[in-house]
Amino acid sequence: MSPCDELRAKAAAVASLPEGDPERQAFLEHARTCPGCLEALREGETLMAALGRASLPAPSAAALRRASEPVLRELRPVRWRLKALAAIAAAAVPILFARHHDWQGWAAALVVLFAATALSASAGLWKAGAWVALAASAGFAFAAGGVPGIPHAGAGFVPGIGVDCFGLEILGGAVAVMAALRSAGRGSLATAAAAGALAAQAALHICCSARLQAPHLWLFHVGGVAAAALVGWALEQRLYLSRARS
Repeated sequence: MSPCDELRAKAAAVASLPEGDPERQAFLEHARTCPGCLEALREGETLMAALGRASLPAPSAAALRRASEPVLRELRPVRWRLKALAAIAAAAVPILFARHHDWQGWAAALVVLFAATALSASAGLWKAGAWVALAASAGFAFAAGGVPGIPHAGAGFVPGIGVDCFGLEILGGAVAVMAALRSAGRGSLATAAAAGALAAQAALHICCSARLQAPHLWLFHVGGVAAAALVGWALEQRLYLSRARS
């Protein structure tokens, strides 16, 4: 391929460059002594002028609505009061249904409940909320019972209460998700679910008779928060997929 062939192949691109562009000036300098390249440049200028006059049809109302819905959802005022109340309700569930009421540990439970309420109220504002809730759950379990396998980490499992604790945390996560569902943004459902389960874990610190036993805490209390976050994330992905298809 000759140098002129290479120049003519990019004549349309050169024609789109502004008047003072060095590449355009170099092309023009060459075209003054090469009629073929000059003709290719003029054809490119004609093409660019035609494209400049062309106009696309206006987008339909349905297309504009689909494009604006995610943006409006992110800008919509956060229903933080309802989300905060959902976390408090999630903490109330274990207290209402538990048979054992131990009134020790209220201070620790209230601190964790405050953190869970803040996380639930801010669900959707930042994507790492579920990880923060899971870290708080693990820290709470470590402070209460230590780590399984380490001396003085508490006894083993107590039959009959593990599944109950796990189920109550999942129920707490579901309560928080229901409050965050209508204003769901990226990361909001996973955060809300984890925060609701964490609030339930705070209440279980008062009600659960195995609250100082590390194996129980890590498997059913921390595991409940992790499972709730995973379910919230899966639900969020499903919602976004269905919205993208509609």
